[in-house]
Amino acid sequence: MTNFKFYIALVFTVLLFAVLTIPVLAVTYTTGVTNGQYIKYGNFLGRGPGFEAFGDYDSLTLQVTNVAGNQVTLFSTGQFKNGTAIPGNGTVTVWDVATGTENGAPSTQGPIIASNLNAGNSIPPLDTYTVNSTENRQYLAVTRSVNLLSITISTPDYNSSLTYIYDKASGMLLESSSITTVQGESGPVTSDYSYSIVQTNIFSSTSPSPTPINPSLTIPIIYIIVIIIIFIVILAAMLVLFRKRI
Repeated sequence: MTNFKFYIALVFTVLLFAVLTIPVLAVTYTTGVTNGQYIKYGNFLGRGPGFEAFGDYDSLTLQVTNVAGNQVTLFSTGQFKNGTAIPGNGTVTVWDVATGTENGAPSTQGPIIASNLNAGNSIPPLDTYTVNSTENRQYLAVTRSVNLLSITISTPDYNSSLTYIYDKASGMLLESSSITTVQGESGPVTSDYSYSIVQTNIFSSTSPSPTPINPSLTIPIIYIIVIIIIFIVILAAMLVLFRKRI
């Protein structure tokens, strides 16, 4: 009887470990955009040292020109309010949503992340940031499920708060804002910027993802079924073995 109880306890321990581990293993990093999709940003505001020029921006457009596996190539174009090109106009960058890299180098806050991440999921590069929350918001009169990334950086020299809001289904950045306070000679100096989406063709070709009641604990149904089957088989085998020993 003692051995049987031990076996049962062991089965339940293994089952519990599997259930706790699956949410981590189930996270996949895949692209949510297709060639030809784009997002145009506007509503640029910029104040304070280092960000004054941001307020002169008229628009910035990121267009998907190629998708290969987990890599997305973005073509950037933009102009100031006076019609001249902004710095970086015509730039081509390759973002890997699985590794969190820009042209092969790690990048922690890019314009695109993996699609369909949930609250608590890591945003590559791993061990850097995670999705803080998932909620529904309206953009261009369309309700979208979005992932929020909020970052606070505090050092003896400055304090910064950054907010990035990504479309959940496509992984594309919808809006961004930042506030930085630096301790100057005559007191604290604050700088801030913000911008948001003003036009896109992504919403018409991707369906908004519903927000689960508890996204961080969502487990694919196939894993649950497999665990139940394995548990039943092992338990049945233990019962048969126990009856033979009686």
